[in-house]
Amino acid sequence: MQSAAVSTRGTLHTEVPTLAAYLYELKQVTGAEITFGGTRAGEGSPAVLSTFVGTKTEALRGVQVELGRGLGGKAMAVGRPIHVRDYSTARGITHDYDAAVKKEGLHAILAVPILSRAGAAGVIYAGLRRPELISERIMDRAVAVARRMEYEAAVTAEVNRRLAELTSAMQAPAPGADQRLRDVHAELGLIRSTASGTTRQLIDDLMHRLAGTLRTTGQEEEAERVVTLTPRELDVITQVAIGCSNAEAGERLGVGESTVKSYLHAAMRKLGARNRVEAVTAARRAGLIP
Repeated sequence: MQSAAVSTRGTLHTEVPTLAAYLYELKQVTGAEITFGGTRAGEGSPAVLSTFVGTKTEALRGVQVELGRGLGGKAMAVGRPIHVRDYSTARGITHDYDAAVKKEGLHAILAVPILSRAGAAGVIYAGLRRPELISERIMDRAVAVARRMEYEAAVTAEVNRRLAELTSAMQAPAPGADQRLRDVHAELGLIRSTASGTTRQLIDDLMHRLAGTLRTTGQEEEAERVVTLTPRELDVITQVAIGCSNAEAGERLGVGESTVKSYLHAAMRKLGARNRVEAVTAARRAGLIP
């Protein structure tokens, strides 16, 4: 299955989106009493603990977790989750941050690194205020949250990169710029199909802006005739608009060719089009695609 070029490992300095939302989820799926985490500003920088759910004190806020130091630093250094039954007596880790951990009353702690192509981009923790072994099942749940965070960060970075490319192209128009805009719009549609939450909304807003960029005066009048396509119908029309066959569109979107045909026919009916070319033209007039 072919998809947009989004690596599940973003750059080291990529900001992890909506960290608080993921920490709430981490707390729910692990049964932890407290979850917290932070990100690194770049290579050589510590992960600064900035976001917390369930804390009773401010002891951990602003703690700078150096690579290799403490539980979280070790997890970032080795690139895998690490847990301890009782932090204060744990062996195999340094105890640089004992004072802050003790003030918060934590004992059992799980640290999961947030990974990128360049290394660890940050770390998230789940903790209990009592000594307890952390099961493999709980660890798997925590890792699943971290992997989603990594993907969302990579998606956000990719959207920002493509937006920067597009902004540059629009500031210095060149032959083929219109087609490049349409290609970027289609690529963003592929990314949107796997994104969620605020990232998906960001892409939706950006695609809407791109769709209006090449609209002429006549097309603006045509756009007043409201046509509403479902997200999947719009995805299909977007791929058709850049020259994809039904089979190619299906491969890019991760669906079967027959499914593409079904969405395309539904979109054609709504757009009052008799064929693919008319459907693309009508979608552009309606301001749905650039």
